[in-house]
Amino acid sequence: MKIPDWLSDGTTCPCCAVSVGGKRNFVEKTLVEIASMMERSIFSEKYSSSKGFLQSIDPRVKLITILLLIVTTSFVTKIEIILGIYVFTLFFAYLSKVDLFFFIKRVWLFIPIFSGIVVFPAMFNVVTPGEPLVTLVHFNSTVQLWIFQFTEISITKEGALGALLFISRVAASVSLIVLLTLTTRWADIMKSLRTLGVPQIFVMVLSMTYQYIFLLVRVVQEMHLAKKSRTIKTDRTGEGIKKEQNWVASRIGTVLMKSYKMSDEIHSAMISRGFHDEIKSHETFRIRNIDRIWTGFSLAFITGVILLNYPV
Repeated sequence: MKIPDWLSDGTTCPCCAVSVGGKRNFVEKTLVEIASMMERSIFSEKYSSSKGFLQSIDPRVKLITILLLIVTTSFVTKIEIILGIYVFTLFFAYLSKVDLFFFIKRVWLFIPIFSGIVVFPAMFNVVTPGEPLVTLVHFNSTVQLWIFQFTEISITKEGALGALLFISRVAASVSLIVLLTLTTRWADIMKSLRTLGVPQIFVMVLSMTYQYIFLLVRVVQEMHLAKKSRTIKTDRTGEGIKKEQNWVASRIGTVLMKSYKMSDEIHSAMISRGFHDEIKSHETFRIRNIDRIWTGFSLAFITGVILLNYPV
């Protein structure tokens, strides 16, 4: 049957073409970006179903070895060794058929924002004294600021190296975590945590949070869309801004009540389907030769990192 022309026409009618503010505002952009980030996190399980190297490793073995690598990385004090660990993650991401551009982007998307903010003050001589690299401000006399005394503000060599070491550690550790989550299904990670003795309540809360946080983001998006669709003209006066703030405060309470009600409904649905305080999984894990090879290689790599960082 042929689709009518009016139905296949992609043009919008004048009523649909009306926009309140033209471009999307900050709130709308933030909601869209959060939702898209959650979607990418959920749908990235396509990599865990690929036939790559790390996908074939037992999730329990993979979890333990990667945790050991993360702990080892946190004690490394040489940047070149941390760079080697980062190259290690890129190599195994490639062997696991993970898109390297997607992998690198996912790792470095938030590192400059959060870790950069944390270590930024440590680069200056006020916090980390040392050999100045760049002098920003020079004072004629000693300046007293709380417990700090200084005659100039400069970026020191020791502070810059410390900041670089911290950021490289974070990058390598986050790369290992992302490598684990991309190559392992979330259900397998949860079961691996249970087999390693992590309390059931912790695993269940973590699992439910992962599954339903995206749903709550969708609820917030729909609330904002409903508000926007009923807004004819934006009032940018002081009274209008106050009304918008009151609306946001009321929606926060609404989302809290919705999430509380949703938790009761989900728990009732789980009980009606036979839930008895224990999440069951039909997956069975078996240790194979490839798991032993990976374990031996990981332990040898960790030993090499320790010997290079702390030579005898």
